[in-house]
Amino acid sequence: MTEARVLIVEEYVHSREGLSDSLRAAGVIVETAAECLDAIRKIKDGDFTVAIIDADLSASRDGELTGWDLARIFRALHPAAAVLLVTAEWRRELQAEADRLPECTLIEKPTNAIQLRVMLQRLQPNAK
Repeated sequence: MTEARVLIVEEYVHSREGLSDSLRAAGVIVETAAECLDAIRKIKDGDFTVAIIDADLSASRDGELTGWDLARIFRALHPAAAVLLVTAEWRRELQAEADRLPECTLIEKPTNAIQLRVMLQRLQPNAK
């Protein structure tokens, strides 16, 4: 199986580190970012297979950028990679917006680390 390289973008440290620790324990290579501008730098410099992005990132921290904007930037720079958008409030409109992004899956918080690891395995291009 190709080794997973995951970027986690989550502004809340406990959520970001808890998810990161869980995935690293499963052998996944993880980088994290707390805000969009840091994430964009990492997206440009990294070779990721999956991005896990908080769709509800505060737009005020980085001007007008949101988690949705970041997902679109990630898609543009890593077209073969998958995007998992995590939201606290799943709504039909959000699902429709996620459906418009290629290789994008919308997940409702709280995330289950075990289910997420299974999902990452399925998303890997050469998964067994």
